[in-house]
Amino acid sequence: MVFAAFVLVAICIVAKIVGIQYGKNGYWKKMAEDMTLDSVRVEAERGNIYTYDGRMLATTIPSFELRMDMKADGITDTIWNKNINRIGNVLSTALQDKSAEVWIADLNKARKDGERYFLLGRKLTFQQYKMIKSDSFFMKSQYKSGLMTIQCNTRKMPFGHLAQRTIGYVRDSGKSKRGIEGAFNDELSGENKIMQMQKVAGGVYMPVGEQSQMGAKPGLDIYTNIDINLQDVAENSLLKTLTRYKADHGSTILMNVKTGEIKAIANLTRNKEGNYFEGFNYAINELNEPGSVMKLASVMALLEDGFCDENYKIDLEKGRKKYYDREMNDAHKIDATVSLEEAFQRSSNVGISKPVFKFYNEDKNKFYEKLEQFHLTTPLGIDIQGESAPQIASPKKWSGISLPWISIGYEVKFTPLQILGLYAAVANNGVLMKPYIVREIRENDKVVEVFKPVVLNKQICKQETAVKVRKMLEKVVDSGTASNIRNNFYKIAGKTGTNLLSYGSKGYEKGAYQASFVGYFPANNPLYACIVVVNKPDVTINYYGNAVAAPVFRDIADRLY
Repeated sequence: MVFAAFVLVAICIVAKIVGIQYGKNGYWKKMAEDMTLDSVRVEAERGNIYTYDGRMLATTIPSFELRMDMKADGITDTIWNKNINRIGNVLSTALQDKSAEVWIADLNKARKDGERYFLLGRKLTFQQYKMIKSDSFFMKSQYKSGLMTIQCNTRKMPFGHLAQRTIGYVRDSGKSKRGIEGAFNDELSGENKIMQMQKVAGGVYMPVGEQSQMGAKPGLDIYTNIDINLQDVAENSLLKTLTRYKADHGSTILMNVKTGEIKAIANLTRNKEGNYFEGFNYAINELNEPGSVMKLASVMALLEDGFCDENYKIDLEKGRKKYYDREMNDAHKIDATVSLEEAFQRSSNVGISKPVFKFYNEDKNKFYEKLEQFHLTTPLGIDIQGESAPQIASPKKWSGISLPWISIGYEVKFTPLQILGLYAAVANNGVLMKPYIVREIRENDKVVEVFKPVVLNKQICKQETAVKVRKMLEKVVDSGTASNIRNNFYKIAGKTGTNLLSYGSKGYEKGAYQASFVGYFPANNPLYACIVVVNKPDVTINYYGNAVAAPVFRDIADRLY
């Protein structure tokens, strides 16, 4: 009985083996394939990003992984023996890692072992791939040569850190997007391809059969307004200033006043080691109280509403003025009665706040409406991601001292780009243009889409107002706070700014200043507007806008001139 039981069990085992081997062969084979085969997305070659004159800002560099199927049907012993010496020489020449003799020995061993995915090399350049693929043996199909190829793409920026933050990136499968790469990701991405891939040793996926990655449609190319020469000047000049004054970070933007084209945009921040790099797009994202550069809006409001003209007289009260329980002070205290134009030229806090408080305190909404008219309450809508919205509360939420402090650039926050927009509009006779970086989208050399200048506001102020404030801005450089950047070749118009930095509920940090300068040139026929903002320069060296920020403006303007 025991013997019979053992025989019966043996018969069952044999029957099961036969059933698995023959009866369910297709079922188990399919299950094995399902476990090792997968549909893998092969990314298309990403489009390039160029400067306005066709120089490359960002491109995709391909690299290749090559493997070889030593049991490919087309590789007979006769073919193998005939080609093995040449194959060894080709691989040795292309890869420069082993001698031809070592390659021949390794290949013969792999063939003897019947390896299906013998690794030839990883991260090979296109030149190495081309050298191998151009050999007559490897030109043949995968079944005849055994060669299997996987292409990987790496994003490179030929100019290194120049405009790095503006170019931006796409990370985490598209969840994190910045700059041009993020804003135009759909256009740059192209159309990916789905390929059947088989998982091999090391968790690597290789194409199954005669599939090619070439079916993926490459992305479109983006042509920007960026001038790489001006970008270089902007970044180097900003770096020089940040280093000299040991500042925390800074930014600068150069824009065509007539079109809104952004020609250069630089952002530098200091790391723990004290080196500067492009780590954040302060120019379009960072919100700070603008300080004295805001005084242009205050003067424009007074002129627009006809409350006073440039000759309106103001007693500076020795540079001190008390509003309710808080005293406002001038940096340079002067006991004199000056005109509105002179107060602006000297950047007097008292001289600007007094008429604003006098004429708008009973109707604060009227002043707020003027800021709306100047487009200071809404974003400019630049074509890359990250622009922060201006922070300016409704007049209903203003305290008794809000109006005078807002008039000199406190209790409100703007990005450098938004302040630049105001000055560019004044330079453009009151016409506010939408700032934009991308000018064209192309497929190869064929233009797919053109981005033209867009007018945001045909007239933010009256012509006569624009004329008056332009003269006032010229005098700031001719004989006012920015006279240090005056030159004999072309006229500059602009405004300096020096203000304490606010950290929200933490208040103002002692000794933490923002130095800025914003203006346009040539003053008699404005073509370009530029803003320079430097945060937290070392106060023991200097922290005023004319000394810290204005020279960067002058460097950029000189290069353009």
